[in-house]
This record gives sequence, C-alpha cells and structure tokens, in this order.
Amino acid sequence: MAQIILNSAAAILIASAFITIATAALRMQNQAIRKVPVKVRNRHYPNG
Repeated sequence: MAQIILNSAAAILIASAFITIATAALRMQNQAIRKVPVKVRNRHYPNG
C-alpha cells in the first residue's frame, strides 16, 4: 500500500515538473518571437 502511494506521488511530481518545463519553454518561445521597438540614440563623438 505504501509503495503505491509513493509511486503515485513520484508520478505526480514528475508530471508537474514536465508541465512546468513545457509552459516555461512556451513562454520563452513567445517572447523570442515578439519584437520590441528600440530607440537608437545618435552617438555624439566629442573629438569627431
């Protein structure tokens, strides 16, 4: 009986870790696709 409970707990932990990794990977993929507009300042060279 105790072994069944331990195996179930281990399976739940593995499944939750997999879901966490999958959601994190999907979030990173969405951020990589998104382009953010960036303002580029003109460089002022004091001696040039």
